[in-house]
Amino acid sequence: MSPGATIRVAFRLARQEPTAYLTCLFGFVMFFSVPVLSGKAVKVILDSLASGASAPWGLLAVLVGLEAARWSLLVVVAVQWHGCWVGWHTVPRVNLLRSLVSDPGPATGRLPGAPGEAVSRFRDDVQDLSMVLDVVIDLSASVLAGAVALWVLLTIDAQVAVAVLVPVVIATVGCIWLGPRLRVWRRDAREATGRVTGFIGDVFGAVLAVQAGGAEPAVGRSFGQLNAARARVSLRDQVGSEVVRSLGYGTGEVAAGVALLVVASSFAGGELSVGDLGLFAAYASLIADLPKWVGRYLVYLRQADVSVDRLAALLPVPDRAGVTAATLTHLRHGPPALAVRHRTAAGDERLEELRVEGLTVTHPGSGRGIEDVDLVVRRGELVVVTGPVGAGKTTLVRAVLGLVGRDAGTIGWNGTAVDDPSTVLVPPRAAYLPQVPRLFSEPLAATVLMGVPGDDLDEMLWLTCMDEDLARMPDGVATVIGPKGLRLSGGQVQRAGAARALVRRPELLVVDDLSSALDADTEARVWDRVAARGFETALLVSHRPHVLERADRVVVLDGGRVVSATPG
Repeated sequence: MSPGATIRVAFRLARQEPTAYLTCLFGFVMFFSVPVLSGKAVKVILDSLASGASAPWGLLAVLVGLEAARWSLLVVVAVQWHGCWVGWHTVPRVNLLRSLVSDPGPATGRLPGAPGEAVSRFRDDVQDLSMVLDVVIDLSASVLAGAVALWVLLTIDAQVAVAVLVPVVIATVGCIWLGPRLRVWRRDAREATGRVTGFIGDVFGAVLAVQAGGAEPAVGRSFGQLNAARARVSLRDQVGSEVVRSLGYGTGEVAAGVALLVVASSFAGGELSVGDLGLFAAYASLIADLPKWVGRYLVYLRQADVSVDRLAALLPVPDRAGVTAATLTHLRHGPPALAVRHRTAAGDERLEELRVEGLTVTHPGSGRGIEDVDLVVRRGELVVVTGPVGAGKTTLVRAVLGLVGRDAGTIGWNGTAVDDPSTVLVPPRAAYLPQVPRLFSEPLAATVLMGVPGDDLDEMLWLTCMDEDLARMPDGVATVIGPKGLRLSGGQVQRAGAARALVRRPELLVVDDLSSALDADTEARVWDRVAARGFETALLVSHRPHVLERADRVVVLDGGRVVSATPG
């Protein structure tokens, strides 16, 4: 990340609601600055009392009124600040989510390896960025109040002012020196936390497998090891952060003590009045607050540097170098215009022919994938891709849909080239059923429909033979199916995923091995019903004979290359 990138991102975020941010800033500046006036009032009061004059009740009333107004202002500003705080968290999360689901290009390469890591980025890393904006308000107010206080002290006694300032400078230099180390320690802590939360998510999604395999002790040991590793790096991160904070807080107290010692000697020599002593005591605390806020600012800034890097990894590759792009910080009002963009990107939605030529995909690291694959699917045809395990079947269908990036090749819809299939080959043009559909912990109806009107729900559940299972579900289509469909069998999960794809009534149905969790008889009945309802255009991955017999064209892959194909 370039120097200052975190600050640019943070303030671009603040500019989304500039009036609200400036209101908070002004309010806290006033809150921090009132002690400047209070200190002057204390000086006058003490000098008046020391001279033997009667108590200045009017000035005492003003002093009490200033403090009452100050704390009343804090209550009002705190309400405004809370609105800003929610906004700083919401804007990046909304836009990152929109980017993942709607920006061009495959999102799979941008996603973290585990759901827990994704949660950590959306929750913890966004909060780190928000903390920078929060502490900048306090730091700005403290700097302004401290500068005024320092100027007043310089006009009274330069030696005392310097005595107060030197510890502040020392603390600031120490905090800056520790800053780069804090960044490394925070990155290690974040990654360790992501591994723990990811493991928890995986365990919740595989409770039955753990129980069936008698793997509870092994799971417990793994969880303990991950937590122990997290504890080690988190301890280092927390200790480092507390050292920086302690430098700020401790040095502030030292500065105030040094100032009072110097003032006491001047007071004993008669150079200063008792009012000056009170003024120095009040202003020394204002100046001593500076290293506290500087320390906090540097801690949060170094932590946010790591967080912005991690958040940038969720953006499309072209946006990562300029992480200050609006994708992260600008709230795009209203839903993204996906439907319009899809309808205009590749001609008619009605499919006449999908043609793939020379499609090549290489997976990073392994070097495996597919090479120079040609494929044609015409309206009304059932095209089946088959081959041994690892032949590249899943890679092929995912590359056709733009879910993985391609190294070479063209994809055409009705003769029109599709540059970005991830934004074109989506409902109503195409719908995809992966081997393991991702279901949400919602009622069955909600996880199937996902925002689509429910007029066709009963029909689609019948097409996928789910109607036979509904009678055994306690609440029918309102039954909550649990995380990843935990309360459903493997076959029910696949058929619910098939219903989700069909309810969108796509022109092209793309299915990656429906047979992986279904018995042959159930799968045959599903395809009989689907074909009878007019869903005749499909691209399937399968190895079952009854599906191959239905096919209009069969493409056989082996080692990532087409070894045979029915002419078409």
